[in-house]
Amino acid sequence: MSSRQGRRNTKPTRSEVASYYRLLKSAAESGDTDAARHLIDLHERHCSEQRENKRDGV
Repeated sequence: MSSRQGRRNTKPTRSEVASYYRLLKSAAESGDTDAARHLIDLHERHCSEQRENKRDGV
């Protein structure tokens, strides 16, 4: 008997990611320190990827 049902672990669309980001930003602005920490982590990860791409000529 298979335990798999439906679609699982599907990649979110760009609009879904943008929506999640707005939700996280709103929570951080409302004083949620965990949401703020996650925003900082996302920003640092994005900046790091940008630096690597620039260095690698991508």
